[in-house]
Amino acid sequence: MGETITLQRLLEMQKKVWNFKISADHETTELVAREQLKSFGQISRIGALIALPLTIYAMIMLFAHADLTFIVTASFYVAIVAFLSVRNFFRQLKLDPDTVDYKEAIKNIHIESIISSAGFSCVLAIPVAFGQIPYSLDIAILAMGGLVVGGFVFGSIPRAQTYNLSITTLCYVVAFLVAKGSGGISTAILLVFFALCIDYIYRLFFFNFVQRHMHAAKLKNSAETVRLLLNDYAEQSSDWLWEVDGEHLIVNPSARFATAVDMEIRDLRNLPLVDLFEESTERNLLAQCLSSGKTFRDIHVPIKIDGQECWWKLSGRHIKTATGESSHIRGVAADITSAKKAEERVAHLAHFDSLTDLPNRALFNQSLQRSIGRMKAGQKLAVLYLDLDHFKTINDTLGHGAGDIVLKAVASRLEKNIGIEDVVARLGGDEFAVSLRNVESDQDIRQTAQNLIDILSEPVMVEGQPVAIGVSIGIALAQEYGDDAEQLIKHADIALYHAKENGRGCASVFERYMHEAVQDRRNIEMDLRSALKRNELELYYQPLVNIETNESIGYEALLRWHHPEKGMIMPDVFIPVAEDTGLIVQLGEWVVRSALYEVAKWPEHLSVAVNLSPAQMRSPNLMPTIINALAATGVAPHRLELEITESVLMNDNQSNVELLHKIRSLGVRIALDDFGTGYSSLNYLRSFPFDKIKIDRCFVDEVDSREDCRAIIRAVTGLASSLGMVTTAEGVERSDQLSQLKEEGCVQVQGYLFSKAVPANNIKGRAEPTGNIEADVGEIGKKSAKVSRATPLRKGRRRKTG
Repeated sequence: MGETITLQRLLEMQKKVWNFKISADHETTELVAREQLKSFGQISRIGALIALPLTIYAMIMLFAHADLTFIVTASFYVAIVAFLSVRNFFRQLKLDPDTVDYKEAIKNIHIESIISSAGFSCVLAIPVAFGQIPYSLDIAILAMGGLVVGGFVFGSIPRAQTYNLSITTLCYVVAFLVAKGSGGISTAILLVFFALCIDYIYRLFFFNFVQRHMHAAKLKNSAETVRLLLNDYAEQSSDWLWEVDGEHLIVNPSARFATAVDMEIRDLRNLPLVDLFEESTERNLLAQCLSSGKTFRDIHVPIKIDGQECWWKLSGRHIKTATGESSHIRGVAADITSAKKAEERVAHLAHFDSLTDLPNRALFNQSLQRSIGRMKAGQKLAVLYLDLDHFKTINDTLGHGAGDIVLKAVASRLEKNIGIEDVVARLGGDEFAVSLRNVESDQDIRQTAQNLIDILSEPVMVEGQPVAIGVSIGIALAQEYGDDAEQLIKHADIALYHAKENGRGCASVFERYMHEAVQDRRNIEMDLRSALKRNELELYYQPLVNIETNESIGYEALLRWHHPEKGMIMPDVFIPVAEDTGLIVQLGEWVVRSALYEVAKWPEHLSVAVNLSPAQMRSPNLMPTIINALAATGVAPHRLELEITESVLMNDNQSNVELLHKIRSLGVRIALDDFGTGYSSLNYLRSFPFDKIKIDRCFVDEVDSREDCRAIIRAVTGLASSLGMVTTAEGVERSDQLSQLKEEGCVQVQGYLFSKAVPANNIKGRAEPTGNIEADVGEIGKKSAKVSRATPLRKGRRRKTG
């Protein structure tokens, strides 16, 4: 087994030698190549001296045996090759291998190898082939000598060596075979074998040559790296050596150590080491370590240098001598001031907001919990949870830089207008919190909150321009609602939500019913998420009546929820929750698909109206939903009417107008709902050519008793008529209202006077369904693009309850 392994290793070694190529980076490859040139330059001089007697002997044999033609030709050729060799010899003497173009130099050596081997071989090989020189042992020895000398001279450059050996061997083999015929075969074979052996031997030398120089290059690079590192350390290191005697007095202070402590060397001698540092527990620890006599590491000690506080890290141990341990202690000191400050900065950022430098949520919670724990009987503590009103609008319109300026201004105002013992924090985004300690009464708390609202409502100057801001505040009292900081903040957040629901810019104190309301909303949200899957939603339809004929011309689709436990839930309960959570997008798409599926069963003259929320208008899935539902049900596009409110156009006006134009290009009609309740309704009529204007019920309620209501309706109907739009009056409940609306020129009406919203089965002329409506609607839904998640909204459009 051992012999087999040795043979295998030998074969592998031979393979490496024959197929060896330099595989290294450019710098190492160039280094090896230049070493090849140096080696060739040295060896070629010796090779020239060795080749000289061989050439002389060859010429003697020519003069002894060959005729004049061969002698003259060979002499002339040898003279030319000799001249070139001498010239190259002197060129090699002047050549600097470190600066010459090494690629070009090696290429020239290849050419020289070919010329010299062909020249010197042919001097004897041609006369032998033509019988001018008798075939003899001398000729074979000269041939082998030529191989040895050629391999020796060109051995450091493998390709040149191969050219030389191959050409020399080929010339002599041909000469032997021509001169002796089959009798020269054995000599030719031996010569080829001898050439291969020489080639392998010199290739092995070259292999070792390259390995040696590559290893030297690596060592050189490593040594250079170490040298650079050592120089860098010596120049930039902040470490200093120190030494103290048995009394812990400084001995042999170095110049660098004296510079580091900003003192003279003479002042440092015999000074107690601990006296360099500031009074602190860390300095006491250093004194204990020095007295203990034990090795110590990484003791951080404060030190004043040039009036500034710095930090050093010290390590030390007793000096060992030939006779044992000395009483002296030697160690190293390093300046870690930057690292210490960075560590303090990280610790600061862990508890403070980076923008406003106020305590963050974690630190506020800890502080609040400590304050709660220290509360005494009869003491009051309150948490104010603040949220800036419409802060997102500032970021969107003026940029985040302006938003940061506003946040800093708010933080500054809060800090200046709270008590010394009170704590203000930024919880994140535009949310802040204040803990009021030792307040005397609930009235004081409310007054403080109102004062903060007034102060924070003052404009903030951003780049010379005033920016209006506002704030809503939720209040929770610790004495009344538990002693847990997280729970108190949660209650304040609930109260804040209540304040925002009540119109913003106000304060609201937490009460139990608010928590119950939040729980109810959360339960509604959870049930609503699965209501679609459980087929609990249903569309009711309220007729749109032509005021002249008293006939239904279409219906408005109104959503109902059949809850398995709570029964029928009206939209005014669950639609706000859907808008806050983003579920309104999914519900709205279901309404569009279901309404179109239903209208496909109605007589052709009936249409259906569907309300769109602002969130649906922002959904990229709205257009695919409408197109796919129309295609799947086969309903003519003009039978679908989409109703939007002014709030849709208020947000991202241009984008929404473009989307409405795309929807209208399908043939779908667009109606402006709740007309007259916004602040710029006429501008919206100019921005988009609506098909219909729906007059809000607030004008219809008293149209039969108030002249101003009649005047408004008269103006709206006249305006709509001139613009080619239809008018529909909502909420008609009395015949007197109907008569007045007819007199004022209204075209369509809807309301309880004609019918409440009814299930689809009650619609006159409706065809009986052929299958499960929910299954069919679900199939339509699968053809729509995947529903996008909408961003939850605080405020959405008002959904009709019908």
